[in-house]
Amino acid sequence: MFAAATSARESRETIMKKTLLALALIGASATASADSWIYGGVNAGQADFGGETDSSYGVHIGTGILPFIGLEAGYQNHGKIDFGPGLEIDGDSVYFAAKPSIDFGPLHVYARGGVHSYNFDTSFGKEDDFEMMYGIGAEYFVFGPLSVGASYNIFKTKLDEDIKTFAINASLHFL
Repeated sequence: MFAAATSARESRETIMKKTLLALALIGASATASADSWIYGGVNAGQADFGGETDSSYGVHIGTGILPFIGLEAGYQNHGKIDFGPGLEIDGDSVYFAAKPSIDFGPLHVYARGGVHSYNFDTSFGKEDDFEMMYGIGAEYFVFGPLSVGASYNIFKTKLDEDIKTFAINASLHFL
């Protein structure tokens, strides 16, 4: 009877050790994915320009050049903002940014800062220029190389207002 109880306890300990090892490997692979050489993804959300809002979407691609910093480029469509009769702005941006980050297991928290080139088609003509952009975000590695998260970005403009974008994103991390 003593041998059977000892054998059952050893089996539970073995299962517990294997489970803990599997969880540690999953956590390590998620952290390694956050510092991947190449990643890319999509986002969708809402852009706010002068208190008026519209749907926004974009794509991004980046690289983790060091464990705590990466470089990212992307395209963001800010939607078509209608300020009333006779004034409408349809805009988008192409950006390049540095992306410092920190990982807490499968949670990846980051900031983003750089420049963007924006193009606005307005009721009065075209407006395009370069300006600063910055933001914050977090993503969670749900399994393997797939992460989902949210970000808040501010795209500065030479106009009286900046474009503020809140988006939900999904990214795939490679290498």
